[in-house]
Amino acid sequence: YDQLSKTRRNLKMLKRLQNFSRPLSVLDYGFGHGTLLLRLPRAHRISGCELSSQAVRNIEFLCRFLHRKPRFHSPEELVAASYSLSQDLICCSHVIEHVDDDAALLEMFHRMLSPEGYLLLNIPINEVWQDPNHIRSYSKESVGPLLRSAGFTVKEVLEADRWTAWILHHERVSSERFKFLFRPVRLLLALLPVAAWDALETLLPKKYKFQQLLVLANKA
Repeated sequence: YDQLSKTRRNLKMLKRLQNFSRPLSVLDYGFGHGTLLLRLPRAHRISGCELSSQAVRNIEFLCRFLHRKPRFHSPEELVAASYSLSQDLICCSHVIEHVDDDAALLEMFHRMLSPEGYLLLNIPINEVWQDPNHIRSYSKESVGPLLRSAGFTVKEVLEADRWTAWILHHERVSSERFKFLFRPVRLLLALLPVAAWDALETLLPKKYKFQQLLVLANKA
């Protein structure tokens, strides 16, 4: 569920773009396990950037099996190539909170986007536990000014995923012998469509806050 809750919502947001059905040049920055990258339409020209060399090897193996031919960059290679690359769409999911200079990263994305290009950010918010690898936290109110200062216009903002808050909270307060019970909950949620997640979330108490902030932006 952890991976799918991000991937499915990212795809749902992207499908709202009018030009998403035509072939696009797409960069997934910090693709992790590659769940979003490999679910993009085959017509798209996909590329990825990832710090982990093991993650790159893993997805290269999958791409050979699936007969897909993405291009991969290290973060350093991408910085050097950013002045010549032109992307129609850049996806950056649960990455920006890890980088030292978020403003510099957004400025690079702005430089790389085509005039009609879009940036999709997915950022953790209202975190139940503080991830030590997160350099900073964000909110719905703070992301807009950050993007505007980098030259973007925010087109759409969506808060999502209260299930993660519910699961993490109960995993923290439950005794060790009962924590395994939440694994089938995660599996069950993973098997359900996004519409079912949203419908069932209405049954959760309001104290469980949204855990994902999806932001769609383009060049100002």
